[in-house]
Parts: sequence; structure tokens; C-alpha cells
Amino acid sequence: MRSAFLFIICSIQVYNLSAQTNLLLNGGFEDINTCSEYNSECGVEGWFYLKDVKAQMLSNDTTTLSMGRNSFGLFFNWLGYTGFSPLLGTLLPCRLQKDKRYTFKGMVSAKLNPRLIFKAGISTGEKFYVPKRPFSSSMHPDSITQIQRVPNSSFYQFEFSFTATGSEKYVTFGTYIEEDTLSGKKTLIGTQSVSVILDNFQLLPFDANEIVCYDFMKNKKEIYNYNSRHKEMDYSLYGRGDLTIIIDEPDSNNITRAKPPEEKPAIADTLKLGDVFFDFNKAKLKPGALTMLETFFRNNLSDQPVDSIYINGHTDSIGTDASNLQLSRQRCESIQSWLQLNKILLQDHIQIHPFGKTKPIASNTTPQGRAMNRRVEMIVFRKPKK
Repeated sequence: MRSAFLFIICSIQVYNLSAQTNLLLNGGFEDINTCSEYNSECGVEGWFYLKDVKAQMLSNDTTTLSMGRNSFGLFFNWLGYTGFSPLLGTLLPCRLQKDKRYTFKGMVSAKLNPRLIFKAGISTGEKFYVPKRPFSSSMHPDSITQIQRVPNSSFYQFEFSFTATGSEKYVTFGTYIEEDTLSGKKTLIGTQSVSVILDNFQLLPFDANEIVCYDFMKNKKEIYNYNSRHKEMDYSLYGRGDLTIIIDEPDSNNITRAKPPEEKPAIADTLKLGDVFFDFNKAKLKPGALTMLETFFRNNLSDQPVDSIYINGHTDSIGTDASNLQLSRQRCESIQSWLQLNKILLQDHIQIHPFGKTKPIASNTTPQGRAMNRRVEMIVFRKPKK
């Protein structure tokens, strides 16, 4: 595999993209398309290619978060062309915002003659890129140089960042292939077969608050409803670089938008259970603690319901770090169990934070100070009022 890629040593900048919205349809190639010509599965929803490329769904032996159930296999013959050759492309369900930054990333694995150098490439614009066609003359594909090996895998992870013009309608993924002339060997003769496997494609905005357009689901339905494959798809892409899929012109409903601010629950109360509510070095709630909890929640649930609760456990500095951490956790868990048993909240809405002796509020050099430090604090968040 090493000889198949032009492997450029570089550090891929790490941006906080984990929470960003994927702006591509079916980037994991999980949704299967049924073509109208044969009424059978013949590709993946939302992705399109020319007749020179043969496509095949590949089932993954092991389903992982990054690989899913399927990968997409593409097979073609290299005839010596060294420019950008499209493999597949997709329609964007939402137009991008002008001058905003985006990252296109995914996983690729390739098999080809070891004397050939393989580079991935990308083109974005109003059209599906087709070499030497008039509608592609103003488009400028780029090679993807940020690429690194995925450990224990035949795949490589790639990334490509760009600034949007606002006119992007298609994303076309393709290859640059050329012969390794440094080896001093004779020129390759004849057709060279190339197979490429793709997975986990993503188009992520740099802005964590940027999300899909209002018409995302409507446009997705239109794109997924395109079931014409083979000749009709090839004619449309090769002839004009555009498919007969009707999506409204860019407007406020068809351009990515900012995530609306979330309604955050307000902190209504902080309930503190001091050391007197537990036996020394124990986690079991004493009767006084049970009475306090019952009274508080009986009198405070009707007006503004509880949204969630943080339970923070603390100890003094006596004892080892491990024992103090364990005790603070056990005391948090005792209160968590009471809340669940009394149907105050489900476990998903309760978070426990055992801190041990790390957050004292008084000096640990006196008995009075240590008693103040031995505490459990419940921070109660209320649901916003309608």
C-alpha cells in the first residue's frame, strides 16, 4: 500500500470539529439506492458517477463508529491521464455560506500497480466536474495533501480545508494518478486497473454553530428520489455536469444557518447535605437527611419542575486520596439512588461528581473546618418557564 500513495509527511491541524454538523448526504454510504432501470440495488443514495466508473457496495466485516455497515467500492481503468479524474460526486442539500471555512474529510483505500502514484483530489462548484468539458473550464480541482495512515487498517484518513464562494452545488471527489518515473523502469504498457474503497465522508463547517438549512429534509428527499442510473445519469453529468434534480435557488431556506440559542435551565437551588447527615466515614443517609430531601422535593416540584441535578461529593483531608475519592463517590451514589427510587429524576438527568478532598471550603487544620469540608452539594436545575 505504501507505494500506491504519494505520502506527504505533514501535521494535520486539529480543529474542534467533533460537534459540527456533517453537511453531506449519506457520507457513510449506508443508504442504498434502487435504480429505476432494473428495480434493484445499484448504488448509494445521494452520490453519482460517470459510466467509466463501476460501483459496488461492500459490507464491512466489523461495524465501528467510523466505518458503519457499508463501504463504497469504485473500480476503473487508468489510461494514462494524469489530470483530475472524477470518481463520484454529490449534490449539497444546503448551499454553503460565502467566505466561511469548511473541511472535507474521509477515508480512502486504493489498490493499483505499485509503480503508479495515487493522490486524492476534490472539486467544488456549480457543476459536477468532468475533464475537458466546457462547463468545467472555470473550475479548479485541488489535490488533497493532508493524509495519514489509519492504524491497523488499509485506509488513509484525508482532510481538505477551503473557503466557500457561496456558489457550491456539487462536491466531486476524484484522483490524480501518474507513473513513478524516478524508478528508472520502462513506461507501463496497457490498461491499468485501479480499485478504490471509500467511507466516512464528511463536510464540516469550522463554525460549530453552523447547521443545515431549513429545507434540508425537503432537498434530501428530492436528491434521494433520483433513481435514474447508468445511461441517463451519465448523459446528464457528462453533457452538462448537472442532474435533473429540482432544488430551489439559494435563499434563506436553502443556505446553512446558525444554530438557535438553546434554552438553558436555570439554577434554582443548591442543597447542601453536611457531615451530620452521614455517619462518620459512611455513605448511608441518616434519617435527618431523608427528611430534608423529602421535604425539599415535596415542596418544590409543582411550581417549576426539575430538569437535572448535579451531585458533588467532598471530604476532608484525613485519609488517602483513593479512600476520600471513594467515599465522596459513594455518598453521591446514595443520593442518586434515593432520587431514582422516589421517582424524582431518571438516571440520565443526574450527574455525580466525586471530588474527594480536592475542593475544601475551610481549613483542614481544625475539627470545625474539616466538618465543613465533609459535605455533599446538590445543584438543582429547573426547566425554563413557558
